[in-house]
Formats: sequence, structure tokens, C-alpha cells
Amino acid sequence: MMGIPCITVYQDLWRLIAFVCVLFLMVNAAGCGTHLGADAEVSDRNEQMAAEVKVALAQEAGLNAAPIDVKVHKGVVTLGGFVEKESQRQAAGRAAGRVRGVESVINHLQLK
Repeated sequence: MMGIPCITVYQDLWRLIAFVCVLFLMVNAAGCGTHLGADAEVSDRNEQMAAEVKVALAQEAGLNAAPIDVKVHKGVVTLGGFVEKESQRQAAGRAAGRVRGVESVINHLQLK
């Protein structure tokens, strides 16, 4: 009969340890999730805006958007790569600036 209470004590102890471990993991995950969630949201928005800028560049008449590199960070668009003419460089900057949410454009496009 002494074995039964001992087993119950160990079961209760393991339940307590499991509960503390789960609680610890939940608290840590909640703290990390908030920070990572905000970063992921910003990253997703940057990627979405970069895609919208690429579409705007592709729709620009007389501009080959394929070799133009587009990077976005918090509403600031950076264009990189090469174009044939100064008019194409300027057109790319204007097209990027017309995309909703773009706050500024850094035009690093160079002439071939």
C-alpha cells in the first residue's frame, strides 16, 4: 500500500513540472512573438511595396524594368541597376514615387 501514495506524489510532481515548463514556454513565446510579429509585418509590407514598384516600373513605357533592383525599407524605395538613357532613369524614379505608401525614392540607377 505504500507504493500507491508514492506513485501519486511522483505523478503530481511531474504534472507540476510539466505545467511550469508549459507556462515558461508560453511566456517566452508570447514575448518573442510580439517582437517578431512586428518585424514580420514590416518585412511583408516592404516586400509588397517592392512588388508594387516593380509593377509600376514594368508599366512605364520605354523602360525595361527587369534589370532594375528595387529595395524598400519603411516606405523608402531604393532603385539600383542600369538603364540606357537619363530619361529612363527619371521615369523610373517618378513611377516608383507614384506607388501608394512610398515616402521617398533614392534613385541609384546608372547609365550604361
